Amino acid sequence: MNDILWDGKMDVGWDDLSILIKRTTSTFVENIRNVVEYSPNPESQALISNDSLKRFNNISDLLAEIITDGYYYQSEDDNDSNNNAKKLNAWILLGSLTESSLQMFLAFYIDDYKNTKWQQWQNIEIEETKDSIINAVNELEANGKIDKSQSKSIKEAVKDKIKEHTKEHQIQKIMLDELIKLYIHIEVFDEDEIGYLKIIQSNRNGIHSFQSREIGTWFDLQFSLRFFCYLLEWIMFRLPDLPDYE
Repeated sequence: MNDILWDGKMDVGWDDLSILIKRTTSTFVENIRNVVEYSPNPESQALISNDSLKRFNNISDLLAEIITDGYYYQSEDDNDSNNNAKKLNAWILLGSLTESSLQMFLAFYIDDYKNTKWQQWQNIEIEETKDSIINAVNELEANGKIDKSQSKSIKEAVKDKIKEHTKEHQIQKIMLDELIKLYIHIEVFDEDEIGYLKIIQSNRNGIHSFQSREIGTWFDLQFSLRFFCYLLEWIMFRLPDLPDYE
């Protein structure tokens, strides 16, 4: 953790946390908008657009509204379905904002991201590899080891997997779980910070409500929201200063 930005201890209540989320998000949006304006990379400017920042700000405002009564909700019966629905909505919005924050950081430093060749296989003869595997699958089909439908599925899977690992992953399509793996790979977060990101990711997955899963408590949510504010500060801390033309 960067102790200059936050010492990792809960230092605000629910009402103040709601205000902090709005204030920090607003500052973040203003800062990254101003800085990206001077970026020499048009891809960064296209990804961190006014529309994307407006959506980010709107989601943050909605999240802040949901948690305004967090103290009241956390004192309620945790088995109450309405209470849990509000808590789940907050986790989902927090996960979305965290995902977007990490994407924006990558988008700003997009050249560095490209240089990581994330999840891209290197030194592979694509066509030769693909043809060899498909020929082997065709032989299995010809020998009756698999049927035509199975052969087709395997070949499509091979093509898709090779394409997945030989094309650059578009930043806007990288989901939170993969983003966390990427940030572990580039080693810009410490172990505690990665741990907090994983907590958000795990509870955000409560969106898959058909499957029974435990959702973090209101206190877990409160702490993770405080970490989100820290995350935005962390990103702003690593943005370059605006050019001084005076």
